[in-house]
Amino acid sequence: MNEFSFSRFETVSFLDLNPQLLFSERTDTKFLFHYTGLEELLASIGDDYAVMENKGVVLQDYTTHYFDTPDLAFYLSHHNQHGNRKKMRIRNYSDGSSFFEIKEKTNKGITLKQRTLSSVPLVSGLEHQIEVRYQRITFYSKSFNEKLTLDIELSFKKGDLELWCDEFIVAESKRVNGQYSPFLKLMRDKRISKSSFSKYCYGMAILTPGLKMNNFKYMIQKTHKLKNDYAVSTTNW
Repeated sequence: MNEFSFSRFETVSFLDLNPQLLFSERTDTKFLFHYTGLEELLASIGDDYAVMENKGVVLQDYTTHYFDTPDLAFYLSHHNQHGNRKKMRIRNYSDGSSFFEIKEKTNKGITLKQRTLSSVPLVSGLEHQIEVRYQRITFYSKSFNEKLTLDIELSFKKGDLELWCDEFIVAESKRVNGQYSPFLKLMRDKRISKSSFSKYCYGMAILTPGLKMNNFKYMIQKTHKLKNDYAVSTTNW
């Protein structure tokens, strides 16, 4: 992937962020688009967002290990479109820290996240399922009511099977109380529709032979379109 410049952005240090800006209770909206749209996106949001740096570095490496019950209750809950569902994971950050996280989506569309400093799961009866790696660029709106993340260079590993996905970007707006988002307005203006995308479910569906996946076919088809049939236009990156 090409190198992109962040010189147009004001910067905010991770160490200066208040804990509440982790947005543990929020409304999430995701989008998928081809990586060739990243440069235009960065040019479009420079006036409204500051980019986060951690020890002077913008691109942060993430490694996430997802855990589930032996019968894959978390995966199937998402697949079967249950209103209240959970994911449990250990996320390893570039600075060497690790957190055990419980992420819950309520039937009202609110995302709740608990995180504890730990390199092992803190809930019994879980089994490791899949490893997901990517690089993340994090922005904050200048009013600090929105956190915007761009995940690039995704890869998935389950046992001996691996999947690399560097053709598309996962963008996510995380907002408190549904406040105004310049990024969401940009997506509407570009006619890019929001997408339901779970890294855990996407990787599991592709890398687990025989696993129930009918309700995730739309997600897989969309990424295949971005990989194989992408054509530059003025309305769809």
